[in-house]
Amino acid sequence: MNTKKWASVLLLAGLTLGLSSCGGKENNEPKPTPNPVVTGTDGTYTISKVTVTPAEVTLDGIGKINLTEFNFGEAVLGTGEFTQVTLKDNKITFTGKKGTREYEVQNGVTIHTPKHGAMPFAPKVGSFSIKDGKLSGQLKISMYIMYLNSYKTRYGKSPSEEITKILTALNKAETESTIAFEGTVTK
Repeated sequence: MNTKKWASVLLLAGLTLGLSSCGGKENNEPKPTPNPVVTGTDGTYTISKVTVTPAEVTLDGIGKINLTEFNFGEAVLGTGEFTQVTLKDNKITFTGKKGTREYEVQNGVTIHTPKHGAMPFAPKVGSFSIKDGKLSGQLKISMYIMYLNSYKTRYGKSPSEEITKILTALNKAETESTIAFEGTVTK
């Protein structure tokens, strides 16, 4: 055989071997896991303790702000201090004296803001745990500008000048606060 034929045979054999080895390869890449539904947690919990840390902050040009009132008020959560929390179907609903607010539950224990509009993802805002019928959790409030941007969507009106000024100042100061809550199952 001449050299051209040998080169063609070797090239064909190499291609055949390469293609056959690629076809049977196992795909061991991790697959995304769906949001698991954690069983045994659905129910309504009566809240017995709520703590906001820090309770107050001082902002340049504004003065002291009571974060407890502000976080539960119209500007941020709009619920009033929590009186009950309901878990159902990967949703967590906070109920207070002024209203309710629903969030998504992902991975069984993390609390995320619901996606709406052009949001590419649902930011994590907290977590919770349940043990022996007792609920304990926390919300981490930051990115106050997000609450300003979503105000009109939530309430159907523009925020007041005062709310706009305070939310902008809290965001500029990179203020963070934590709302810790505890309760027991009622239903």
